[in-house]
Order: sequence, then structure tokens, then C-alpha cells
Amino acid sequence: MLYSEFKERENRFILSLKILLPFIFIIFFAILSVATKLDLDSLLKNNIIAFTLITFLYAYYILYQIYMGFKTSVIDNITKAFSRNYILKIIDKKKKDSEFLVSLIKIKNIEDINERYGLKKTDKLLYLFVNRLNDFLKEQGYKNIEIGHIVGGSFIFLLKEKSKKTNHLIRQFIKKVENEQINDIYLKLLYSYLPSETENSAEDLLVSLFEQLKFDEGERRNSKRLNIRVDEFEKMVVNLIENREFDFRFQPVKNLSNDKIDIYEVLVKLNSKKYGKISQKQFISVVNRIGYELKFDEILIEEIFKIVSKKSIDKKISINISSFSIRNSRFLNIVKKLSNSFDIKNEQVIFEISGNNYLNDIIKLNENIKILRDTGFLIAIDNFGADNSSFKYIKNLNFDMIKFDIDYSKKYDQKIYKDILKTFLNLFNELNVKTVIKFIDSEEKYKFFKELGVDYIQGFIVGKPTKEIR
Repeated sequence: MLYSEFKERENRFILSLKILLPFIFIIFFAILSVATKLDLDSLLKNNIIAFTLITFLYAYYILYQIYMGFKTSVIDNITKAFSRNYILKIIDKKKKDSEFLVSLIKIKNIEDINERYGLKKTDKLLYLFVNRLNDFLKEQGYKNIEIGHIVGGSFIFLLKEKSKKTNHLIRQFIKKVENEQINDIYLKLLYSYLPSETENSAEDLLVSLFEQLKFDEGERRNSKRLNIRVDEFEKMVVNLIENREFDFRFQPVKNLSNDKIDIYEVLVKLNSKKYGKISQKQFISVVNRIGYELKFDEILIEEIFKIVSKKSIDKKISINISSFSIRNSRFLNIVKKLSNSFDIKNEQVIFEISGNNYLNDIIKLNENIKILRDTGFLIAIDNFGADNSSFKYIKNLNFDMIKFDIDYSKKYDQKIYKDILKTFLNLFNELNVKTVIKFIDSEEKYKFFKELGVDYIQGFIVGKPTKEIR
């Protein structure tokens, strides 16, 4: 049995005592009346209204206690782990204890499981998963393990343990579950962990844990986490953006038909005096989380247009833009206004949107893309081919350029990737869509993709990002 279920039983026992307390008082009063030979018949006849009111109030009291019992339940009904609110309260109590580590485990493929097996089987899987985690930790000598269900396939648990040992334990558990499966269902697991003292609140700690999941293990090991709390980081990011503390780099993109640099992709970092350069991968989640996408994109475009205008740049400029902004009708007016203000040729500007995940409200997105394209701007899909959402883009979106996912450049010598790429190149050639391969760092790759028929090449073999557009 889970520790959370024991706590729930304890809560229900206390609730039962609260309900029984007035009844016990009535029994005690009846016994006292008999013992003192009190005339109950006379008492009831003379106080019938009072007794009716007391009975009604007692019934209401019982219903209220039952209602509050459900409302103050400490467990999640599906998994029987602690509910999110309760586990966050536990973390808040322990957040000053540096010895407590809070670990997050996420079932990455939970949506696929739900779609394939249905809600009932997924719910059962989540329940079994929590019990498997609990049993594993018990086998390792831990007692009263506090496990909480956050959302979907995401769970957190607390251990008073060192970082190295926790990492080892989680890796052991993941290996065990992924190999053995649960109910013959394969699980793909991700994890992260932080000391409970890392953030000012459990909510902020949760944000940091989910942020860590965006980096793979190698990236996490090699990257230094900024020593700043979530709430402070959010304020700093907004201030840096509004004060336009940008560090721009321009990555050259070569046109293979004429061997010239036709395009420069804009790479953005924020300049912090205290923390140095903050990459877009580090700060963009803050922008998205606080609903700051449109404002950020407006400031970003204005600053880039200033550079293009001042230096009379005649190359195409590729800017990564949030799909949220492009869906927003205000964005169209912003771009039009800025383009006119800085006398920018619209055909010089390529707006990139990420193709990692299928975007919501595809109809509205495509309507605005069409307006942008009709006014001369170009649209590119980045990270194309990373998942099956890419095929939906081909069917539903109008665009001018495709930038393939890094896998196609890393695994170019594998037959399956080569065959898929050939098929895509033939398709996009028919659709008059230009193709770009990124992260090309050797002559061998350069020659391979050129012979294959890719339109553009980007990577260190072409040129490293520079401060100036040449």
C-alpha cells in the first residue's frame, strides 16, 4: 500500500470521529438522563422545536463533514498517489531542507498509450506505475515514500538522499520498467531532480523540474544551470527583452545552385551583466509561459529590421517566430507597420516556425501565413521530419522553405534516412518548396547533400555565426 493511501485512511478516520462526536454526546446525554431519572418524555414534549432544529443541524453537520472530506482528500483518485495540491504543500514544508531531493518522472509516451489503449487501461497503467515505483524504492530501503501525481504521466517523489545516489536509483528504475514493461505496454521515461531548497515555492520548483526535461542527459550534464530562482529569472528575462539587451549572431546559409550566401539566420541571446549570455533555449520557455510571445517577437523584429535598414543589407534574413504570434491578427499589423517604418523589402524576410509539434488552430495559422506570403514575406518550417506532424504541415500549410531536422544531417549515411530524404526532396521540388539541411560540418557531408539535390546548406562548413552580415 502507498504511503499516500495510509494518510488518506488517517484523514477519513479523523473525519469519522468528527461525525461521531455529536452522536456520542447524545448517547452520553441519554445515559445521564436515565442515571439521573430525568423525565425525557416531558422534556421532548416541551422542547419539540428545539430538538427538531438540533436534529436538522446535526444532519447538516454530517453532510458538511462528508463534503469537506471529499474536498480535502489527499490522494488522486486514479493513481492513489498524493494529489498535486497536497504534494506541493509537502514540498513547501520541506523546501528549506537542502537534503531533500524532489524528483520528477514523466511517461513521455503517455498520449500515445492513451490513444491506443483507451482511458481505462491508461488509468490502470498509471496506478500500477506508481505502485511499481513505490515497491522499487521500498526494496532499496526507503519508507513512507511521498509520491505525488502532477498531471498526465508526470509524478514527483521526495527522498532525503544525495544527488548522485538519487540519479543512480532513478536510472535503475527506468531501466527496469522499460525492459520489463507494465501490462505489456512499453513506457518511455524521462526524469529530472532538484533539491527542495532550489526555489522559493513548490510551484516554481515544479517549473524548474519540467524545464530540465527539455534537455537530454548529455545536455544537462554539460550545461550549467543558472543559479537563479524561477520568479527572479522571469523578471530578469522580461527586463532584458524590454531593455533590448540582445546579442545577435548571423548564421550564413549557402545557395547550392550558385554557391553564394543568400540567407542569414538570426540567432538570438540575451545579454545579462550578471549571468553573461543567455541562450534562446534557456529563456524562450519563460516567454511562452508568461504569455509574452507577441511582445517579444515585436521587439525582436523591430531590432532586426533596424540592423537591416541601417546597413542596407541585400540578403534574406531568417527570423524564428512563435506560431502563437503568427496566428494572432495583431502580428500582421505589427509586421506591416515595422516593414514600412524601416523601408524593408518584404521578400527579404523569412519567418521560421518550428515543426517539432503539430500546431493548434491550423486553419487560422494558414490564413495568416497566406496574408504574409501575399505581401511578399516568406515562410519556413524548421525541424521538419522530426515527427509525424510534419506530414500534416505538407497537407495543411502553405510555405516557401523547409529546414530539415538535425537527424537528417547526423544520420545521412544510414540508408533509411537517405531514402526518406530523397522522397522529400522530390516532393518539395514538385511543390516548388526550397530545402535546407543544417549542421553540415564536413566536406563529405557538403558534397553528399549537394549531389542529392538539396537547395541550401547551413553549418560550420559554410560559416560560423558572426556579429556582422557580410
